[in-house]
Amino acid sequence: MYNSTEHYKVRGPVTEFGNAPETLSVIKNVGWTLGNYCPHKCKHCYSMSARRLGANMTPEIVDRIVEQLAKNNVETINLGGNEPIFTNGPNVKDSLLPYIIERLDSYGLSAGITTSGDTLLYLYKNRPDIYEKINDFDISLDSPFKEEHNANRGDDLYDDAIQCLDICKQTGKPHSVIIAGMNWNFTERHLSALIELCKKYDAFVRINTMKPLNSVQMKYVMSIKQFYDGFQYLMQHCDNVENGESVLRTVTGQKNSKRCPCGISSFRIHSITPDGKIFVSPCVYMHDYKSSQDLLTHELSDIINSDEFKVFRQRNANPEMLRGCAGCEKVDVCGGGCAARSYLFNAVQTGNKSFLCKDPYCPKDYQYDFSQEQNMVNTQRLVHMDYLCTWIGKVK
Repeated sequence: MYNSTEHYKVRGPVTEFGNAPETLSVIKNVGWTLGNYCPHKCKHCYSMSARRLGANMTPEIVDRIVEQLAKNNVETINLGGNEPIFTNGPNVKDSLLPYIIERLDSYGLSAGITTSGDTLLYLYKNRPDIYEKINDFDISLDSPFKEEHNANRGDDLYDDAIQCLDICKQTGKPHSVIIAGMNWNFTERHLSALIELCKKYDAFVRINTMKPLNSVQMKYVMSIKQFYDGFQYLMQHCDNVENGESVLRTVTGQKNSKRCPCGISSFRIHSITPDGKIFVSPCVYMHDYKSSQDLLTHELSDIINSDEFKVFRQRNANPEMLRGCAGCEKVDVCGGGCAARSYLFNAVQTGNKSFLCKDPYCPKDYQYDFSQEQNMVNTQRLVHMDYLCTWIGKVK
């Protein structure tokens, strides 16, 4: 059985591509898990196994990280992972979030926030000056239906999420509804209700598909047919704002071979460890691909050049080396699909860690072509553009 906490002891393989060439990385978009505490118990939480209570951040730590981001020409920061207001435990009076946002703003870095509701409501009511500095908000919902959402969150959060959507609409703040696509919430019934909700509150639709970190989470993943059927339905009712799912790019007729952005245009800063260290990973989901170098004592540029980042660049540049990808006519666009999904499905199902796996939603394994459904539109910059294998749409 795949152990999702093993990353604290060993790291994933980094030598499978040998001396193969690398894609040039230009990191612009970063995610940052601000704290280890979260009051909610989401059943599918992907950051829980990478968060351990025991140490808090300080203004000096914040200064160090923000300066490193600015020094390396990062442009956007998404604050999420845990509920961002709880940077230093359950007492919001101890939160460094306002300080973090002010420091990011002082360097001209654009900040977004992913929240269940607590963070947005706190800033709007208590720190409107900080609320105004946020570029855009992602309101996290597990279901557009109140009872289902609250049950999966283990808390009464639906009404808070709706209040946040209304606040964003009334104040003109760009906002999205983000759903982790799972087999039980990625049905036509759910997607139809989600579209109506986003239309009502003038919100973008954003989808991250479930990446299983352990065998328990594996029961939530959707089938390949459900994956493509669901996105086809979304594209029939929404214009594409961002299509970071490279496997979808192949069936929508897009020729731009952006491929998986993780470790190429984006990375993740993990929360502080109990012994006061902060590690960086090319992808938020792949915890055992954290660089062994502590961001508080090493240059970010050195971390980006570490073996853990190199293997992402090599996979991106050499998808024909992946099992089942050689000779495929779609490989130039698909690039083997989402690195995290490929790695984690294989690790959980077989117990073997390998980067030479193709995406379980490989487009040639289930023939789809809905290029007629695809219509790209330009909008204001959102922090999740070109960050993660995510899809963003705007209701037509």
